[in-house]
Amino acid sequence: MSAANRPRQVTAAVLGLWLVVLCALTAGDTGGRQSRGGVTVLATWTGAEGRAFRELLDTFTRDHGIHVDYQGTTALREVLSSEVDAGTPPDIAVLPSSGELASYAQQNLLAPLDGVLPAGRTAYGALWTPRLTAGGPVYGIAVKADLKSIVWFDRDRRRSTLPALAADGRQWCVGMGGDATSGWPGTDWIEDLLLQQQGRSVYQDWATGGLPWTDPRVERAWRSWGSLFGMDTARTALITDFRAAGARLFAPDPPCALEHQGSFIRGGYARPADADFVFSAGLLPRADRRSTAREVSADFAAMFRGTPQARELMRYLASADAQRAWGSKTAGDRTHPFFANRDVPLDAQGDDAVDRRIATTLRDSASLCLDASDAMPTRMRLAFQRAALTYLSDTTQRPDGLLRSLEKVRQSLRGDPDQPWLSTVCG
Repeated sequence: MSAANRPRQVTAAVLGLWLVVLCALTAGDTGGRQSRGGVTVLATWTGAEGRAFRELLDTFTRDHGIHVDYQGTTALREVLSSEVDAGTPPDIAVLPSSGELASYAQQNLLAPLDGVLPAGRTAYGALWTPRLTAGGPVYGIAVKADLKSIVWFDRDRRRSTLPALAADGRQWCVGMGGDATSGWPGTDWIEDLLLQQQGRSVYQDWATGGLPWTDPRVERAWRSWGSLFGMDTARTALITDFRAAGARLFAPDPPCALEHQGSFIRGGYARPADADFVFSAGLLPRADRRSTAREVSADFAAMFRGTPQARELMRYLASADAQRAWGSKTAGDRTHPFFANRDVPLDAQGDDAVDRRIATTLRDSASLCLDASDAMPTRMRLAFQRAALTYLSDTTQRPDGLLRSLEKVRQSLRGDPDQPWLSTVCG
């Protein structure tokens, strides 16, 4: 063998060895199964939530031989819009609002979920599989859910003291900050006030675009919210991130005692085991104390590309087995995810009585309504968020002017085919 040929043969041998190693590694990624392709997923979960979801996707890869490329981002709306405009959307996106789901479905950008949902669809109520029209195809399914019509407090407080605390606006821990979506906690307040004051029928009419923003019942909800907070509380709320507001509940000398916030917030408390809740109808101003209506939210998985791999992953994410595994992968000091799937046992959704009460309400309540602003068209939702911030900056002013401006937005959207309103938001 000539000296000139030796390097080529050595190089070929090294390349061959690397190919063997890479093949072995690839086989290991799918539990020894032959790769069956891949699927891309975009969702909002990062940090501890993102790690738990990634572990669930890794389990899917091992069991099904399908690689999953997951991207978690807190700027999902912007990232997804950019990818859709570029013609490179993910195969699956988990959307945090039913309104965005409706918009993408209206533009024929989503694949229908026929054959993907559980047989007979008995595991999910109609609320968790929203449609553009009654009897139309389903384009999204709630793979995670949260309860919103609740008020958190330190469990060491006597419940009998809560109504008096609630009447004092200084006792509410409030934060409006939320990155690109600042103001949404304010919309939750107004939505829940309208629901608890006026009931499901009025709430649904408003959330689906049928009730003017200038209606006296809507104005009453706004004024009830504004009358609760003095200037100092409002100013503090405007400069406080929503994730930090509730931390003050458990301070050695707490400056506030109550937080109106969804079930997901408990996972952000320094001492989640010390947190308890009551339903908001018992504490919100001018609410019907007998109300059993509950506002809820959900993360809806949707397919932008209906490939066989994407459909298989969608079936997996919607299954009780996957959601039970998802709960088990959540760190013990974090709040477990909650699910709309009735087949997921309660003990897979948390370890204590507080978690069980939330899970039971999401599964069994007959008076659930989706978050109204989440269900609204994007332009309406963003205008609502901005108006909530503006109103909180000076609650001594009547909200009439803001409501007239919001009503103009509603009317402008009535004929916009790319900004659809859902036909129903209450189950």
